[in-house]
This record gives sequence, structure tokens and C-alpha cells, in this order.
Amino acid sequence: MSRYLFAPARLMRTLITHRFLLAQLAGRAFASRHAGLLLGWLWTPLGTAVQFVLYTVVFSMILGLKIELLGIDLAKRVPVGFGVFLITGLVPYLALNDVIMRSSRVIRSNATLVQRVRLPLEVLVVSDILGTLMHHATAVVLMILYCAWAGHLAVAGAGWLGVGIVLLLALAVGFGLVVSVLGVALPDIPEVLGLVLQFALYGAPIIYPLTLVKQEWLLALIQANPITPLVGVFRAGLLGVAPPPVSGIIYLIVLAGALLIVGAAAMDRYRATIPDLL
Repeated sequence: MSRYLFAPARLMRTLITHRFLLAQLAGRAFASRHAGLLLGWLWTPLGTAVQFVLYTVVFSMILGLKIELLGIDLAKRVPVGFGVFLITGLVPYLALNDVIMRSSRVIRSNATLVQRVRLPLEVLVVSDILGTLMHHATAVVLMILYCAWAGHLAVAGAGWLGVGIVLLLALAVGFGLVVSVLGVALPDIPEVLGLVLQFALYGAPIIYPLTLVKQEWLLALIQANPITPLVGVFRAGLLGVAPPPVSGIIYLIVLAGALLIVGAAAMDRYRATIPDLL
């Protein structure tokens, strides 16, 4: 049992030992998303910027939707339109969603490499996670710049924003390790995860404020969704909304830690049998 509890430490040691290979594979994972395109990686910030403009024009300017009851000090911050409210919820969700879906297929997608090359599976999985997060990093940067330009961002929120990024990274690695092993044992797991992540999207206050939920049982389910406090932390940093309760932060830390232990332990336990299952 203690061997599995120390699995994350062995994971970290493996990643440090193979850090150059990790960096190369992460760069390859990032570049492969834009292979053959004339503008290459520039399509990522371009597409993100177009989305931001569309959300702002349609929801904030045309429909004039405002989000209230967020605990914002309007004496210091500007009112939050629905467009920016939606953006600040979607960006962290989409990053985590993409990591989980890609991780569930990454080992099977590289079956030949796994079977023929003595490659630590942790390096392969984590490098793909990092490549995916690099892809979404441009959206995070644009979101920060947009919130600063619109007058939502303040220096006081930098701490919450930093906490949100660290939690997103920890959850991404934890979920990625777990689902990558599941994806080998259960070929249908990507389809199942696709359905689960749809529930996670609508079961979190991404397109609606939490204050609109009146049913206690439904509120409890939404608060149990890890996306809820994660989005809350990002919005606390970007929009100045009331941060999630301390229990929500502790919940994310414990969940991320548990996922890292389970994922790293699963890699150790099934390392020798995974190539035979491909």
C-alpha cells in the first residue's frame, strides 16, 4: 500500500530524468495539432479571439445580458456581461475537457511506439497533456488580456488566478494519468467520457450563475462537480467575483492528489501488461 502512496514521487523522478524527451514529445504534441497549416499555431489565438468577439457582441451588446449577484464590488469593478462570464467559465473547462479526451486515446494512438520502444508511459502521457495545455494557454492569455482591457481584472485577483492555473494543471495531470490507463483496458472509455463531460459542462455554473439554482439537491450536485470550484477560482481572479468557499479549494486539492496517486500507481501496476493489451 505504501508503495502506491509514493507513486507520485516516482512519477516526478521519472519526468525529471527524462525531461528532455518530455519537452520534445510535448512540442511534437503541440505541433501536430497544426501540421500542414499555413499559419500553424497562429490559428489557435485567432480562433479564440473570434470566439471572444462573437460572445461579447451577441450576448453583451445585442442581447444586453448582464450577470448579477456575483459578489462583485461595483464601486471598483465594471458590471459583468454574459459574454465575458461565459468566456471565463468555458476556457478552463475546455482545457480540462481536451486533456481528458486526448489522454483517453493517447496510449492506443501511439501503440506502435509503446510496443517497440522502451519509453516510460508516464512521459508519453504527460507530454501529451503538456502539449494540449500549451494549445489552450493562448486562450488563457487572451482571456486575461481581454479581462484587463475591459476593466475586470485587478492586481488583487492575481493570486486567485495563479491558484486556478496550478489547480488546473494538477487536475489535468491527475485525470490524464487515470483515463490513459482506463483507455487501454476499456476501448469505449472515450465515448463514455464524452457523455460524462457533457454533464460536467451543464452541471457547473459556466453558462449560468450559481445563485439561480434554488433546489437544494441540485445545488449539492453542482457543488460536487469539480468544475464548479475550479471555474469559481478563475472568475475570482479575472472578474473579482466572490471566491468559492475554502471547502471547495480543499476539495480540489484532495481530488487532484488522489488522482495523481491513483494514476501514478496504475502506471506502475500495469506498465508491463499495457503493451500486450494494444
